[in-house]
Amino acid sequence: MPPVCRDLPENDRLNPDGAAEPAVPIDQLEEMIMNVRTLTLAMTLALTGIGAALAADNDHGSNDHGSMQAPSFELPATCKAASAGKESSMKDMQGHMSMAMQGMSGQATDTQKGLQHAMMQMNGPMMEGMMAGDPDVAWICAMIPHHMGAIAMAQVGLRNGDNPEAKKIAEKSIQEQEKSIKELTAWLDKNARKEGKQ
Repeated sequence: MPPVCRDLPENDRLNPDGAAEPAVPIDQLEEMIMNVRTLTLAMTLALTGIGAALAADNDHGSNDHGSMQAPSFELPATCKAASAGKESSMKDMQGHMSMAMQGMSGQATDTQKGLQHAMMQMNGPMMEGMMAGDPDVAWICAMIPHHMGAIAMAQVGLRNGDNPEAKKIAEKSIQEQEKSIKELTAWLDKNARKEGKQ
């Protein structure tokens, strides 16, 4: 006769060794874990952009730095093709981010608004890029908008900052990020089709 444990819920069973078996099948448990991970990622991304609704009226400041323009957060066509068919997952994550930010308000400086705006611009394309089936393509496609976001944030520093050394660092960062974007895009052009997971 198998051992009896009165502390087990009625829907749990004992296996022949007397150990409790879970009431939830393992495949459902794995799906639940994946949903929690997806939600955790979405919330993490949302928290990086708290207050982004305030950035909608982002003041570009009175300091004009020549032809400096905000980067386009458009993913390369290769990345869009690689993440095709994953739209529902991306919309779920973006929906979680939107819900997390609804109702958030407060006072934000022009710099904070600009940084939040840059982060929110990069989050959607980053999530789209990371949905590629191939791990190499996914991280490359996620990094391109990440670097674009860094450029946009450095531009906020140039517009609003007053420390000459910090401005030099921002200018250097913009140059480095532009170089990295070119390298990542060149890798995609050369290797994405070889990876076979577009």
